[in-house]
Amino acid sequence: MVLAGGGSRRMGRDKALLDWQGRPLLEHILNRLRASFEQLVVVGGRPEWVTLQGVLWIPDEKPGVGVAAAILTALHRLQQPCFVCACDMPFVHAEFGRWLIENASGVAVHVPRWQDRAQPLHAAWFPKAIPALEASLQTGERTVWRILQRMEEAGTLQWVDEEIVRRFDPEGKCFVNLNTPQEWQAWQNSAI
Repeated sequence: MVLAGGGSRRMGRDKALLDWQGRPLLEHILNRLRASFEQLVVVGGRPEWVTLQGVLWIPDEKPGVGVAAAILTALHRLQQPCFVCACDMPFVHAEFGRWLIENASGVAVHVPRWQDRAQPLHAAWFPKAIPALEASLQTGERTVWRILQRMEEAGTLQWVDEEIVRRFDPEGKCFVNLNTPQEWQAWQNSAI
């Protein structure tokens, strides 16, 4: 599942539509995911952004509320495990995403750590996360990091250590996201 909502304030334009080799960045990311996932879903953004055949677009139930609300939207609608990434993550690692889903131990979320930072936007989220996400949003808590803290305290979060991440992505490039025009330009220059 790719999150495509958000304001793209720092970028100054919709990140999902950034042109990469004549195609939108969102399409690039969906094509990377297609190798490991039969069902591709985009949450948020606009339906016309989804140009690939067979991709389901789901409108965000609470646009402008943030990532946690978008994840909740997908879990409500799909009622199945979801590998979650953002539309500004050009190096998303589909095989690792599949591994995250298949190797979770009955938890609500399976989250990698990279350089001591949680990576909830390259993680596996499960329907068991719905109550925690709903409760957090009802109390006004929209920060994913704090929601993860609560889930860890409740024993419903499973971490993935960096050494496991390195088996799939030795440099951790899958966690790169592009938030500014400068980051976008640097990525374009490095990807040529």
